[in-house]
Amino acid sequence: MEELLITDLKGNIISRFEPKGEGPNKVEIPLEVAFWQEGIVIKEMSPEHKFNFFDGNFKKIAQSPALTKGLNFLTIYNSHRSFSVLENDGKTFIIGQDLNMIPDLFLDEKSENWSFYENADIGYIYYRDTEELKTINLYPKTWSPRLEEKWAGRVSSYLQVSKSDNRVAVLPSVGNELFFYELKDAGISPLFQISLIHPERKVDFPFDPKNDYVLYPFFTQLFSGGNYFLAEFHTELPQEIYDTFRAKGEEFHSDPEYWSTLENYRKVKYILIDKNGIQGAISELPISGSVHFMDSNDILYVKRSSENELDYNVYYRYRVFLK
Repeated sequence: MEELLITDLKGNIISRFEPKGEGPNKVEIPLEVAFWQEGIVIKEMSPEHKFNFFDGNFKKIAQSPALTKGLNFLTIYNSHRSFSVLENDGKTFIIGQDLNMIPDLFLDEKSENWSFYENADIGYIYYRDTEELKTINLYPKTWSPRLEEKWAGRVSSYLQVSKSDNRVAVLPSVGNELFFYELKDAGISPLFQISLIHPERKVDFPFDPKNDYVLYPFFTQLFSGGNYFLAEFHTELPQEIYDTFRAKGEEFHSDPEYWSTLENYRKVKYILIDKNGIQGAISELPISGSVHFMDSNDILYVKRSSENELDYNVYYRYRVFLK
């Protein structure tokens, strides 16, 4: 994150800020950013993953206590943010998820059993005014691997808050379930869950945590708007095709043909879900590209993927809705 550009909706630059550095108003390794009151908040990449609060003039006015106690996992989202900043009655709190919150004692290979999901809290609520940090278990009790007592690895769960109310959605990357919660002062309270359906994502697809990630249709992101949530997944590479390349030797990952084949099979797909659990499948975006943001009006901001794009600061906006 070398530079932040603040723009209006037409793309006109209002102000710019270079956050990276070691000075008093800098962050050594800035990782994620969000608006906060009249300023911004930046989550740093460090063993402590602190939040840095800046006012409207980009002056650092506060820093949170340590969120984590070690850098065990490194997750950098290309377009997704792992936390949300909420304002309520003049108070600020941040809700999100971070795999680095997993205690070291659960990282030993001997801990590879389903009971991990009962104890490893990877979600949090940070209360800016009191500096209180509450942890949240984002492996729901009725999530299939936990319910069936099956080990699925130290998989992530995505958490997003509606931009119009306190509805929270939690999406484990493995399985088919999406869980809805209500955000309260004391944490999140469960409401209901649904099974996500897409014609190009196999239901009850077998998952083996020891397999290559390309062999499973993982959920890879969750976006929130005002009335909708958008779940993203990638289709899997068929096992028989993977085995064909695997038979060529250990260096098959460096084979250009392998990556070309992977690109043909692993396609990004989406499921649009309203806050009542009604859903609809999206197989293709109007243009080839990736979703970078979803605003409170349920408009997607799509970055086009094209070698012929002349202006790399162009985003295309599309409103989504269920018919």
